[in-house]
Amino acid sequence: MNILVVDDKQMVLNSMVEEVKLVFPNANIYEKRSAERAIDDVLELKGKNEILDYAFLDIQLGKMNGLSLAGVLKKTYPKIKLFFCTAYSEYAIDAFGLCAKGYLLKPVTAKQIKRVLDEMVEDWKDTSANLPRDIRVQTFGDFEVFVDGKNLKFEREKAKELLAYLVDRHGASVTTERIAAILWENENYDRKLKNRTTATISSLKSSLKKEGIEDILVKSWNHLAVDTSKFKCDAYDYEKMDAVAINSFRGEYMYAYSWAEFTSGRYDSIKEEHNKVIVK
Repeated sequence: MNILVVDDKQMVLNSMVEEVKLVFPNANIYEKRSAERAIDDVLELKGKNEILDYAFLDIQLGKMNGLSLAGVLKKTYPKIKLFFCTAYSEYAIDAFGLCAKGYLLKPVTAKQIKRVLDEMVEDWKDTSANLPRDIRVQTFGDFEVFVDGKNLKFEREKAKELLAYLVDRHGASVTTERIAAILWENENYDRKLKNRTTATISSLKSSLKKEGIEDILVKSWNHLAVDTSKFKCDAYDYEKMDAVAINSFRGEYMYAYSWAEFTSGRYDSIKEEHNKVIVK
C-alpha cells in the first residue's frame, strides 16, 4: 500500500506521518512539503505501474494548493481516497458547506482517520447497492451522460435537454406542462404542444431503456423526476464541495440551455466563497 502525505510545515508533516503510520503500519509513506514535489513522486509511482491508495493533503501549500493537487491525483489515480487536512474550525467548515467526510481538522489523529475510514466504508456499501451500473452525468460544459464509460445516445435533442433539466432539479418532480414551458418557452401550451412533450418524454424513456437504465426516471401521474441515487453527477459532487468537482468547474454549467443560467450563477458564487477560504 502506498500513501502520500503533504504539508508545507515540517513539524505538522512529521506529526501527520506518525498518525498515519498508526493506522497503516505496513504502508509505504511518501511525505512531501509541496504539491510540485508530491507530483514528482506520483509520476514516479505511475511509471512503475504502482497504485497510490491514499493521500492526506494540506489545503494551503503555496503556489499550488491541496485542491489543485487533488485534481492531479484523481486524474492519475481515479480510485484514490483523498483526505483534506485543515486548521479551520468546525464552524468555518460548516459555513462554507464542507462535508465532514474527507476533511480532518488539525492536529490530525489516528482516531480521526479511523473514524472517517469507517464512514467511507458505510458510504461505499450504500452507494454500491444503488449503482448496479456506472452512470455518470456531466453538467460542467456540455451536458453528457456516460453509461459504463460510453456516451449515451439520445433519439432527440429535446429528450436530452429534458434529462438535463431533470438533473438540474435534483430529484424534484415537474409536471408535463412545466416541461413544455422549459423546452418550448415561447409557445402556448395547447393539445399540440402537450402531444409533442409527451412524445419527447417517450423518446427519453426509449433512449434510457436501450441502455437498461430507464429506472433513473421516476414517473407518476403527470409528473416526472430523476432518482438521484442511481447515478453520479459532477454538479452534485460540487455542492458537497468535492475537491475534484470544484477543480473541474470553470464557470460553465450546461451552457447550451438558457434555463441553466440561474444554477450557473449560484455555482459561481459557491466557488468565490470557497476561494476566499483557500487564500486566507
